[in-house]
Amino acid sequence: MNKKGNVLVVDDEVSICEGCKKILLKEGLYVDTAKDGLEAKEKIEREKFDLVLVDLKLPQLSGEDLLHWLHSSNPDIVPVVITGYPSFNSAVTAVKEGAYDYIPKPFTSGELRKVVRRGLERKWLIQEMHRLREEQEKNLKLISQERTKLKSVINSMGDGVLVVNKSGKVVLYNCAARQILNLQDNCLDKPMKEVVKNDTLTEMLTSLLIKQKKMAFSQEIHIDNRSYLANASPVVDDGEIIGAVASLKDITKLRRFSDTKSAFLNMVSHEIRSPLGIIEGYLDLILKGIAKDEAQTKDIIRRARVRAQTLRQLVDDLLNLARMESEKVKRELVPVDLPKIILEVVEFYRDKAEEKNIKVNVSLEKVPAILMDRNDIILLFTNLLENAIKYNVKGGSINIYIKEEGPDLCLRVEDTGIGIPPESRERIFDEFYRVKNEKTRRIPGTGLGLSIVRRIVKTYQGKIKVDSRKKGGSIFSVYLPLRNFGVEV
Repeated sequence: MNKKGNVLVVDDEVSICEGCKKILLKEGLYVDTAKDGLEAKEKIEREKFDLVLVDLKLPQLSGEDLLHWLHSSNPDIVPVVITGYPSFNSAVTAVKEGAYDYIPKPFTSGELRKVVRRGLERKWLIQEMHRLREEQEKNLKLISQERTKLKSVINSMGDGVLVVNKSGKVVLYNCAARQILNLQDNCLDKPMKEVVKNDTLTEMLTSLLIKQKKMAFSQEIHIDNRSYLANASPVVDDGEIIGAVASLKDITKLRRFSDTKSAFLNMVSHEIRSPLGIIEGYLDLILKGIAKDEAQTKDIIRRARVRAQTLRQLVDDLLNLARMESEKVKRELVPVDLPKIILEVVEFYRDKAEEKNIKVNVSLEKVPAILMDRNDIILLFTNLLENAIKYNVKGGSINIYIKEEGPDLCLRVEDTGIGIPPESRERIFDEFYRVKNEKTRRIPGTGLGLSIVRRIVKTYQGKIKVDSRKKGGSIFSVYLPLRNFGVEV
């Protein structure tokens, strides 16, 4: 194939074919000839031509038919008509048949070179147009693929991502951001302040857009009782701020851990240090011989033992809490006879209740066995009963019920104790939280018992409710689902 171009001359006059060939060869073109339309068609099917000079009056297959065939099967070939009838009608007919140009007979070598040159230039323009179109389509495909990849990456992120343009309109967000900020599906291209209902976040992004400074902000924000670390940065293109992007990382667990750590340190400073100091003081009394007789010595030892028991209870609660948090804990699920376990635990705490003259009433209905770990249900009920005794008044009472309520097995513990202030009823299930007032000041405790109870209930997809009477006393109701856990006995 000639780099300058390949030309086919189709004319039934041999002198025309040879003359055109001689002229065009001097232009450095590859030139072939055909004496009729059929021969031209066969050569076009075998070889690749850029331009075809066609006489309209051809034997066997007319020039008009050849042009029609070229237009339908080889549209990239530039056809130029050779006509012996130089008239406007001939030109119109040639153009209608798909010809690029026409040249009337007789023509000079200059006219031939000129029309062929224009035709080949058109050919190169068509090729360049096709190349650019293919390149554009390829680039668009690559851009589309990159956008798809970017969208997949952003949507797979656990952190929320929100992008706004310099006008403050939302242009991009991922699935995590939609869930965190409760965004609607049609929020794209809408003002951020209309679709994002968190003032702190919108102020951070707005500040970046207004100040037009290349700086970043980080701030903890709260959305639906969860904590997020919001990072906001400008989007810069060629040194110009064209928008802002915010990322939202859920730090709820870290915040709770930090709060728990602080509560733990506060608890350690009091609940561990204070009993140890008292035990140390009691031992000093004995070592210094201050105790005068055996009875006084036994009383001191008894007091030290009570403090040591408090410390042991704290250690037990911490170990139980660690077991609840461990992902590797293994539970042995067996059909548990809940009434039997309740009676056993009540009997174990009978002496402690009698020390305060507390009457324990048990009302147990016949209920199905429940599939649980025996240690979990013992720990759950033990904490509820121990609190009912600890925070009860002398001469008070405790009522324990167990019965079926719909799809659940309900365990209810009622006491006549000091009650729980309304503002503390949600927080009593937090680790190390204790109600602090004059009534609880002298009551020892770790603030872990109810936290352990809630974790056990959550493990079995149950729920726990707390109520407190105005005149004192509390009611704890635990609901454990029988469906998927109940076992016929």
